[in-house]
Amino acid sequence: MRSQHGAGSYLVIRNGDVITLSSTIAYLGPAGTFSEEVAIRYKKGTSSPLDLEPYPGIDLVISAVEKNEVELGLVPVENSLEGSVNMTLDLLRDCNVKIRGEILHPVQHFLLAKKGQTLSGIREVYSHPQALAQCRRNLARLLPGVPTLAATSTAEAARLALQCPGRGVVASRHAASIYGLTVLQAHLQDESENVTRFLLLSKEDASPTGDDKTSLLLGLPDRPGSLHSLLGVLVRHGLNITKIESRPVRGELGKYIFFLDVQGHRHEEKVSRAISEARQETLFVKLLGSYPRDIIQN
Repeated sequence: MRSQHGAGSYLVIRNGDVITLSSTIAYLGPAGTFSEEVAIRYKKGTSSPLDLEPYPGIDLVISAVEKNEVELGLVPVENSLEGSVNMTLDLLRDCNVKIRGEILHPVQHFLLAKKGQTLSGIREVYSHPQALAQCRRNLARLLPGVPTLAATSTAEAARLALQCPGRGVVASRHAASIYGLTVLQAHLQDESENVTRFLLLSKEDASPTGDDKTSLLLGLPDRPGSLHSLLGVLVRHGLNITKIESRPVRGELGKYIFFLDVQGHRHEEKVSRAISEARQETLFVKLLGSYPRDIIQN
């Protein structure tokens, strides 16, 4: 149960305990990241008062939700060009948060630099590893032989570009306006259709809407056919798998856990029964959350 308690906070009664939660959405900062763009978009779409708070790492965003410092957290989890954000998946494995929503966000990358800088004067390119990977071919074509360096976020790279003559950065037009940078090349991503999927995290997932997803984390026994048996359970209950991905068990070479997204909400009978039966075929099942399915907004 939740009730408003002054500006910017809520009283939440959870398991008999009263917790004060800030009505704040934490996102990967600093200002100017794609995460901030998505947070702003989410804020515009909600009628509740909501503050935005940047955090310097995905781990700190998730930790802020887990420790009740904020009500919501926003993290990238998957990109249409480069695949999953492994840090996010690994952190979801161990934390006590739920997926409350997903947001699919079209991404446009720009090559930015300090004002007065020219393309021929770029000696290095700096950005988040995912952004650099999404622009790999075009960067090699525009700046052959120029090294790329990793930053904690696209916006952090943009902020530091002001201090570094000869440094180009891959970031958004929004970051260019915030940090006063020049656009040297627009639409830098290797493919025109570039979409990043973000997860909205909270301590509770969402109520059914009729068009939902459920995300699961599973451990399988080390025996022939274990994955086949699990998939058979989902097929028997008529569940459509929209994503399946394995991640290694840390410190145990050759052992993996699996992330699955299926259509439907955990409160739907067929989903609930499938999860119950899946527990008999697996070492464990962790319910990451049920939430409304998003579609691409252009």
